[in-house]
Amino acid sequence: MRNSLIHEYDGVNLNIVWKTIKEDLPPVKKQVQELLKSKK
Repeated sequence: MRNSLIHEYDGVNLNIVWKTIKEDLPPVKKQVQELLKSKK
């Protein structure tokens, strides 16, 4: 996705970007937070 956002921003489907932000990132954020918490 990064490559498309950087080099082909005219063709980026904003619905896909929004779906990724709303649905895919929250579980990743939670996992990262748990990992960081366990490293303390």
